[in-house]
Formats: sequence, C-alpha cells, structure tokens
Amino acid sequence: MTQSDLSISKVDVATPTVSHTHATGTDYLFGRKSTVWVFGLLCLLMVFDFADRMIIASILPYIQQEWKISDAQAGLLSSILTLGMVLFAFPISIFIDRWSRIKTASLMGVFWGIASAAGAFTQGFSQLVLSRFFVGAGEAAYAPASYAWISAAFPRRRLQLALGLFSASQPIGMALGIALGGYIAQHYGWRHALGFLAIPGIVIAILLYRGRDYKTFTHQHSLSETDQQTQPTSSEKAKQHWDAVKQSWRLIRRTPSLILTYLAIAMVTLQWIPMVFFLPSYLHRIHHIELSQASLMTSCILLIGIVTLPLGGWVMDTLSSKYQKAKLYVSLAGYSLATLFYGIAFALLTDLVWQFSLIILAGALLSFCSPAPLSLTQELVPPSARALSGTSSVMTIHLLGSIPGPFIAGLVSDAFGISTALTVVPVISGVLAIILLGFAAHFYSRDVSRVQFSHLEADTR
Repeated sequence: MTQSDLSISKVDVATPTVSHTHATGTDYLFGRKSTVWVFGLLCLLMVFDFADRMIIASILPYIQQEWKISDAQAGLLSSILTLGMVLFAFPISIFIDRWSRIKTASLMGVFWGIASAAGAFTQGFSQLVLSRFFVGAGEAAYAPASYAWISAAFPRRRLQLALGLFSASQPIGMALGIALGGYIAQHYGWRHALGFLAIPGIVIAILLYRGRDYKTFTHQHSLSETDQQTQPTSSEKAKQHWDAVKQSWRLIRRTPSLILTYLAIAMVTLQWIPMVFFLPSYLHRIHHIELSQASLMTSCILLIGIVTLPLGGWVMDTLSSKYQKAKLYVSLAGYSLATLFYGIAFALLTDLVWQFSLIILAGALLSFCSPAPLSLTQELVPPSARALSGTSSVMTIHLLGSIPGPFIAGLVSDAFGISTALTVVPVISGVLAIILLGFAAHFYSRDVSRVQFSHLEADTR
C-alpha cells in the first residue's frame, strides 16, 4: 500500500469527520449504520425542502383569488424561489468542501424553514415574493452538498441506487407539499399551510448538524511527515483552495459530455416543472375538479417517483456494469416517450381518465431515467470537483429550467390558455433534451476514460 493509500484510509475517531474522499468499492465510508443514519436525515430534509418549495402550487388558486394576480405573476412565485437558489448557490458551494457538507446542509435547512414560515405573515404579493426568494436562498447548494457526501460515503456498487433513493425524496416532498397544502388551505387557509409544513424541516435540520462528514483529500496528504511539519499559512491555504476551484472549473469546461448533460437535465426540468406547478389549476379550470382533489391528484403523480427513481437507479447500476452507455440510451428512450405522452395528453385528449393516465406514464418515465444523468455529473469529474460539478448542474437546471419555466408557461397561459401552455412548453423542451443527451452520448466514452485515467495517475503518485 502506498503512502497515498495510507493517508486516505486513516479515520479520525475523535471527531465526526473522517479523512476519506470516497468509500471503497465494497464498503461504506463510515460503516453501514452511521452512513444510513445520516443518509436518512438528508433524505428527510430533502422531503421538506421540496414540500416547502412546491406548496405554492396547491395554494396558488387561493392566493390568486385573494390578491387577483395573473398566471404570469403566479409563476413568478416559483421562479423567484429558484432565483434565490441560483444567486447563492456558487458562493455557498465554494466553501462546502472547505468547511462541512453536513453542517452546511443543516444550517441551510433551518434558514429555509424559517423563511417559508415567514410567508404566512405576509400582507401582499411583493412580501410573499420576498419570502419565497429567501426560501430559495436557504435551499441553495443543499443538493450539491448532499450529492458530494453520498458519492463519497456509499460504495460504488450502490451509488446510483443511493442517488435514486435520495432523488425519490423530491417527489415525496412535492407530493406532501401539494397534498397537505391543498387540504390545509381549504380547511384553515393558505397561510396556515405555509407555517405548518415549515416546522418538521427545521427539526430534522437540527438533528442533522451532528452527522459525520469527511475531509476533502488533496495530494498534500501524501507528503512525507517532514514536509507536513511545515504548515501553510491562512493566505497559502486560501490560495490553494482557489487554485483547486480553478482546476475543477477547467476540468468541467473541457468535458463536453458533462456540459451537454447539464443542459439536457435543464430541458427536462423545463418540461415538467411548469406542468406540475400549473396542473392543480389546470384540473380545476378545465375539468372543474375541486382544488383539494386536484392537489391530491397531482401529488399522486409525484408519488410514483418513490418507486421509479430507486428502481431506475438499480436498473442503471445493473446495465452500466455490462454496457457502458446503457444508461444514456435508456434515458434517451424514456425522454422520447415522455415527450410524446405529454404532447398527446394536453393537445389531443379531452377525456380525463386517458389524459391523466398518459400524464402519469410520462412522469414515471422521467423519474425512472433521472438517476442516470445525475450520476454522470459526479462520474465525469474527479472527487475533488464533485461538489462544484453538482452545483454547476443545479445552476444550469435552474437558470434554463426552473426559473423561466413557470413564468414562461404563465405568459403563454395568459395569452393562449392553460391547455396550450401545458402542450407547447413540455414538447419543445423535451425535444431539446433528447437532442442534447444524444450529443452527450457521443462524447461520453472519451470523457469517462479521461477521468478514469486521471484517477489512476493520481493513485500512482
């Protein structure tokens, strides 16, 4: 075993932080029990992240009725939250690996919970917009911090399954936020819905604070004991940190399949975010369904992801072990069918049963395929760049998908009707996602080989 191997495998038992950068291929970084405990808290916090984020979709008709706002303004309530995430994601992510992924996620959970609860006390549209902006600021970089921790803590043979399970927390949270939000708003008022759902997330975030984390590995750890006695100054440490960030940026920019994957995921987000956001309103306006029932129907669509996300991760793990590009081709097929189903459902069908069935199938396909491109954002970079790659992915998703999606759909709805909006936006964005992922598949083999070679080169130093 080399000196580098020894330095990586040391465990600091005196603190909740260890010096690993990744679990071995057959074992968990902190042991199975401790890893699963922290992973469970991260998943629960993700549940209430998306519950706080998506609750607006179910209480939207009540807000529109009280304040007389348009669909475009309603879409802004979602877009402004995502804008808050984008503005704060990079500043926070730069310090995630330098300080602590777990503590960062914990403190952010407390912040966004308080900001979400504050929305219950707003007295006008502009105040609610401001509170939603701060919810987004609190959620900034939470997902990349969690992805980096999961990628390090789980053995490679279980990574995509773990990412699939973690991603399954998103539809659970969305379903919870939409279903409970609609019920509470109908019986007690929309302000109570905002306050009630904020409390569990704050409690979970506090519990997470003491979770175990790992120290980011640098090649300096493999220096001899004599060299390590010369400790760098704070300015030298800062310079080393920024040099590492710049190096990670160069690696990302030079990996075309990674950039194309970012863009493809963004287009998928542009496809389904407006659909989920406006679906309760669509069911109420077009099919004259009571708002609480429309919210429950929307949440049922999202709950399918509980099964399809981890199932997709398991299938991708199995196929990838035999065929290198299998997950890319499966995702391409899934995106194509989902786009076709959305187009038929909203453009050609009027029967609620057939329409709703196709919407369910499309959502199931998208969630089934989600773990594959998500794993690519971590697979196509070395461990030192994973948090930055995850943040870059999230930023691209939000800038091109989450932020413009609800507002654009709202504008189209105001001009041509909500049915047209839910036809045009999902179909165009779905076609773009298919094209981008197809190009990513073309560059994938070359790019992943380069990353594997850089790992081998680092281990032999």
